[in-house]
Amino acid sequence: MDTVNLCIDIGNTTTKAALYSGGEEMAYIKPFTAELFKEWVSMHSPRVLVSKTGSNPELEDLLQDSDYLDHNTALPIQIDYKTPDTLGRDRIAAAVGAYVLQKDVSWLILDLGTCLTIDLLADNTFRGGLISPGVQMRFRAMDEFTAGLPLVNLDYNVAFPGKSTKESMQIGVCQGVTYEINGYVSQMNTVHEDLQIVDCSSENIHFGKEVKNKIFARQKLVLEGLNYIIQYNAKK
Repeated sequence: MDTVNLCIDIGNTTTKAALYSGGEEMAYIKPFTAELFKEWVSMHSPRVLVSKTGSNPELEDLLQDSDYLDHNTALPIQIDYKTPDTLGRDRIAAAVGAYVLQKDVSWLILDLGTCLTIDLLADNTFRGGLISPGVQMRFRAMDEFTAGLPLVNLDYNVAFPGKSTKESMQIGVCQGVTYEINGYVSQMNTVHEDLQIVDCSSENIHFGKEVKNKIFARQKLVLEGLNYIIQYNAKK
């Protein structure tokens, strides 16, 4: 019987987990809880690897003997980053997930959730990227740091120019994120002719018509990367 791998992603807003056997997904749970962890460990005795960028104290109490992904973990890719000890573990795992999708191309890895991250994997090397506020964070910042702006909901259908304060804020955030992403895609296309895009966002990304790259939607990319890292280290 194939060994079972349990991959856990403790994020800023939720915890996700998946079981894999022989490279195939057996189960996926979001949100993942301490009770489910105890159940899965009892049933499968899996190898466990954890990516932690957020907090889940109850689950973490049970993970004290588990392996956590960090910058010292053996990886199938290289890391070109000035401060690898501060590099988000989910960003590392997502880059490995992109590498597994196809090894001979350059990847732009997009993740829009609490924050927006855009990372570049080229020549099988994590080259770095950017971190900026996510959609909800931008709306909350305008509400909390001003006296006159309300908290509004996102709406990607409102077009410039906005005819009300609400519409103006929605355009500023939603279209601003879209232009930000499209701008970096355009910039990287001038450098990497083989560029492909993988989107592992928890929120929808609206690409402009000028984006002609092949786009892969992989919401479980971090977990897929963790699974490959377990397999990679098991062979060493």
